[in-house]
Amino acid sequence: MPQTLGSILMQKSDCEIEIIVADDASTDNTQSVIKDIASKADHSIKFNFLPGAPNLGYVKNYKRAFEACDGDYVAVIEGDDYWTQEDHLERQVRFLEAHAECPMSFNRHVRLWVDQNREEIIPWKQDSDYQHITTEELALGNKIGNLSCCVFRGDCVRKLRPELFDMEIADWMLGMVMGQYGPIAYLKDVTSAYRIHSNGQWSCMDEQQQAQAVLNIIDIYDKFLDYKYTAHFALHKKRLNVCIYGDKSFRGRIKKLTPPFIRNAYRKLRD
Repeated sequence: MPQTLGSILMQKSDCEIEIIVADDASTDNTQSVIKDIASKADHSIKFNFLPGAPNLGYVKNYKRAFEACDGDYVAVIEGDDYWTQEDHLERQVRFLEAHAECPMSFNRHVRLWVDQNREEIIPWKQDSDYQHITTEELALGNKIGNLSCCVFRGDCVRKLRPELFDMEIADWMLGMVMGQYGPIAYLKDVTSAYRIHSNGQWSCMDEQQQAQAVLNIIDIYDKFLDYKYTAHFALHKKRLNVCIYGDKSFRGRIKKLTPPFIRNAYRKLRD
């Protein structure tokens, strides 16, 4: 938590920054730690502590946090993540100011597997410093991966339908909903870190369990989005089923019989 807050307080920006603290009935000393840090913070940063509430769950807690946001832009940072650059916010706001077509942006980030002492950054294969991503592309699979790398236009956040928060949602669904207002922007710069713990709600599951969890909600998302992306979701579901049950096709059987080092060599040649 101190590193998370420290990464916010180090931000250099011409914008006014307000921190909305939405603590979901934590039983540790989270509130007191944040208030202590807030008392020593630069006065240009305003803290807004939302009233205490019973344990709402992370989705309803996001709802009340978003409802408290009245700024031009809304950035998210979850309690265990942090921003790595002092101009993390400034870069995204500057981009969105220059690209009125985009309702949100998200940056490349470092994925830190804490228990394994391992990190990963997804390679950048584009010629430009950003990439437009549509809801159609997101429906084929999540390309965001973490809410703490996202910045939304405030007016788009205030358009979110209340029933959205009756579902299990995170970065993927929010990205698809934002994509209704225009292409979202994926930025090349690596300016945040996402910590992954083995006991996390998502990371504690193996690949097959994660695939099944997505399959359990994908039809609900399709309905919410008025079945505009059913064909794209169908392709994603097909891949998820292969992950769970294996590829029963002739190609899949051949792949299963092919030694891993040959498959890896083929992928490198193909890329």
